[in-house]
Amino acid sequence: MKVGIVGSGLISGHHLRALSHYANCEIVGIVDRDLARAREQAERFNVPHTFESLAPLFALKPDVVHVLTPPDSHGSLVIEALEAGAHVYVEKPMAPTAADCEAMIKAAKRANRQLCVGHCWNYIPVIARAQRLIDSGAAGDILQVAASFNYDITRNPTFRAGHWSGNLPGGLLEDLSVHLISVLIRLLGTPRRTSAFSRSSGQVAGAQVDDMCAIIEGERGLGSLSVSLRGRPDMILIDVHCSRMLLRINVSGMTLAAYRPLPVPQKIGRGLGNLDVAAQLVGGTLSATWQLLRKKVDGSYGITPCIHAFYDALVAGQPSPIDPREGLRAVEVLRTLWPLAESPARLASSG
Repeated sequence: MKVGIVGSGLISGHHLRALSHYANCEIVGIVDRDLARAREQAERFNVPHTFESLAPLFALKPDVVHVLTPPDSHGSLVIEALEAGAHVYVEKPMAPTAADCEAMIKAAKRANRQLCVGHCWNYIPVIARAQRLIDSGAAGDILQVAASFNYDITRNPTFRAGHWSGNLPGGLLEDLSVHLISVLIRLLGTPRRTSAFSRSSGQVAGAQVDDMCAIIEGERGLGSLSVSLRGRPDMILIDVHCSRMLLRINVSGMTLAAYRPLPVPQKIGRGLGNLDVAAQLVGGTLSATWQLLRKKVDGSYGITPCIHAFYDALVAGQPSPIDPREGLRAVEVLRTLWPLAESPARLASSG
C-alpha cells in the first residue's frame, strides 16, 4: 500500500516508525507547510517526496493518508483525502466539533473509503489484555470505570505558549482527556450524560485549565475520569469495577492486577488477597522489565498496534477497527466538558 503523511510534527515519528514495520507498505510523501521539518522527517525515514500542499501528494495516488495536523484542520484535510480516493487515519481528537466529525463520516460513506480515528490507547497492550479478559466473561459485568491521568508537562518538549492545543476550548487538558474518554466509551458504550468540574491555578504556563474531573453515564455503566497537569508522579491508572472482580490497569507500570474474592473465610481472604495481588504485580513487573530489556516495548502508547490493526482490516476488506462514530462520541463528550466546564470549579451538566 502507498501511504501519504500530512503533518510532520512530533506525533509523525510514531506513525512513520509504525509504517516502516508494516509489510508491503510504501510511504510516498510527507506534506507540511513547514517544508524544512517535512524534509527532516523524510530524510530520517527514507521518504522520497515532501510537499507544501496536498495536490502533488494526491497525484501519487496514495491508498492511505494519515492526517496528523492540529484538530481544527482535520475536517477539510480528511474530506479532501477521502474524495481523492484514499482511506484515512486521522489523529485524535477527531475534530473540534461534532458537525465536523459528522461531515467526515458522511464523506467516507460517499467515497466508500474507511476512516479510522487514532484512539490508540485501546491498543496499549495492558489495556487490550484487560479488554480481552472482560470479553471472555471471566470478570463479569462492568459496573463502573475510574480512570486518572497525571501528566508531567515537562515530558512534552513542544508545549509552550502558541502550542496548537491552545486553540482547543479545553487546551492541552482536552487533548489528553480524549484518551481516557475513548477508553471509557469502549468499556461503557455510548455516553448518555456528563458532569464535570475543572480548575485553573495559573501555575502551568500556556494552559487554560490545570485539573479536571468528570462523571460519565454510559449505556453499560458509570465512568469517572480525572486529568491533571500538576499531579505527580506521572501516572495513568484505570480501575474497572466488575461484578466478579476489580481490574486495576497501571498503564505507566504496564501491569494488570485482578482483585478477586478467594475461596477462603473472609478474614483470611483479606490477607491472602494482598499476597495474590502482590504476586500478580511481581509477575507483571518482571514480564514488563523483560520486554523492555528485549526492546519489545515500542513506547508509542498504542499507536503502532492501532495503525497495524487498521491496515490489517484494509488488507482483509474489513471495516475500520475504530468506528469513526467513536470519535464523534468522544468529541461530543469533550464539547460537554468544554465550554460548559471552562470556568474554574464550575459544575457542568447535560442530559
